Amino acid sequence: MGRYYQFSKKLTEEEAKKIADMMRALENVKIVEFTDDRKYMKVETKDGEYEQVMHGAVNICARVAKGCEVSFSRFAYDD
Repeated sequence: MGRYYQFSKKLTEEEAKKIADMMRALENVKIVEFTDDRKYMKVETKDGEYEQVMHGAVNICARVAKGCEVSFSRFAYDD
């Protein structure tokens, strides 16, 4: 089961692609997907632990999308 995270601002296509590429490079990431409107990101880890992955995600999003913040939105129950 994954989790959805909401962004504090709308991402451009380029920002979303760069964030996804950088997130996928993190060790424990299984899935990174964006909703069509790029307001939410679905993340699933290999072992169900999210603390380290999301710590990285917060830094990646802030750097790539110039201050964009990430917050938990909801669990992804077999979308």
